[in-house]
Amino acid sequence: MKFDTLQQGISFYEKYARVSGFDSRLYSTKKRKSDGKISLKYCVCNKEDFRETLRLHADCKKKRPITRMGCKARITLKLINDQNNYMIFFFHEGHTHPLTTPNSTHHTKQSRNLTLAHKKYIMDNSRANIGATISYKLMKEHVGGYHNMVASVTDFKNFQRDIRKHIRGKDAEMLIENFKRKQEMCSSFFFKYEVDDKQHLIRVFWADAIGRKSYASFGDVVSFDTTFSMNEYCMVLSFFTSVDNSKSCVTFTAVLLYREDTEPFVW
Repeated sequence: MKFDTLQQGISFYEKYARVSGFDSRLYSTKKRKSDGKISLKYCVCNKEDFRETLRLHADCKKKRPITRMGCKARITLKLINDQNNYMIFFFHEGHTHPLTTPNSTHHTKQSRNLTLAHKKYIMDNSRANIGATISYKLMKEHVGGYHNMVASVTDFKNFQRDIRKHIRGKDAEMLIENFKRKQEMCSSFFFKYEVDDKQHLIRVFWADAIGRKSYASFGDVVSFDTTFSMNEYCMVLSFFTSVDNSKSCVTFTAVLLYREDTEPFVW
């Protein structure tokens, strides 16, 4: 078979792998010394080689499952002389492991895919402090079982990790912008913050309309609690609380502080 570009040949083998019931991956590449063009490209089964022959990180302590079984299935794409086209130069069909059944093909790595609905679901749950694993289990109940899931729990975790990586360094700005939007929608929402010389957020105080109304009714005695654990930003989350007429706890406002000493407490 001939292909107009190298990518078309790679995409063809990936599609063939999905239909056949296995995952493919790119292997080694050979280039011509004259012009640097790729002369040979190897696409192999994902279970090619053995795990013992692969170089692992010296500090890696996590046990990794055995996924390599010395499978020989592969194709070799070769550059046709005087053209930019590629052809299948070598093809080995046999596998050393069972292939997936049609009912479980969607669980292979190349078939799994996070849709826009999945990503929106993970982001909404993250705002409610629901982790990726719980989100995956909840989604499983919505779609009627694991066999209807088109993504794995690892895909959910990886997407949530990418979200955290994306907002790293911008999270303080996003927090303040969120407070500004709340203040535009509700004039009773109040917040105040301060930054240091390096424009790092060191303390922020906020109170919504319900908390301020509760303070007007039950603010004769106020408790300021700083016993909560620090988070990954090394900031203390504290609350101004009291009790109402039924002796139930009422939260007036919250504050994030960088230090627990006199100056932040006075502020």
